[in-house]
Amino acid sequence: MTKDLCVLWETDPESTARLEALARAVSGRAFLCTAFHPHITLGCYLQVEEGALADYMLSFAREISPFPLCFEETGLLTPTVAACFPAYEGGLRQHYRAFHRRFDSHADRWTSLANGLYTPHVSLYTGPGEVDAPALRRLSDAFSPFAGTARALALSWVRGEEDYEILLRVPLGGGKDI
Repeated sequence: MTKDLCVLWETDPESTARLEALARAVSGRAFLCTAFHPHITLGCYLQVEEGALADYMLSFAREISPFPLCFEETGLLTPTVAACFPAYEGGLRQHYRAFHRRFDSHADRWTSLANGLYTPHVSLYTGPGEVDAPALRRLSDAFSPFAGTARALALSWVRGEEDYEILLRVPLGGGKDI
């Protein structure tokens, strides 16, 4: 069966907590919506065979080790999406290119290697309209650069806007899950 699926980098617990705190700051709310799941998208694949992508992701994740991330800035991905941007270097760049050697023909325009539009980020907040200046100020005040670790890959089924399900989570290098 083909589905719209995403492959996601999962971060260490400390980074996840920092990203959640940033999401609360930009939203101006003490609590996050239940659908918030901090991650860095490695690729979104349209109408791809779930089993084939899952098998590839499993073998890929077992062959690489956890690697460092440097969350270096925040800002707008689009006028309606506030994000945290990791440095696009080291393992993040290397593994993106390696992973996309397969299934890139199914990748969406934003994550495909062929299109060259990939911008690694963690979406923190999506507003009903443009993210306003007070929200950006709260985000800026709450942020300072921090280091983290990519610890796992996850396979997510995108069922609709803001509707997803994590189907599989695999620790990098065969280690313990996060």
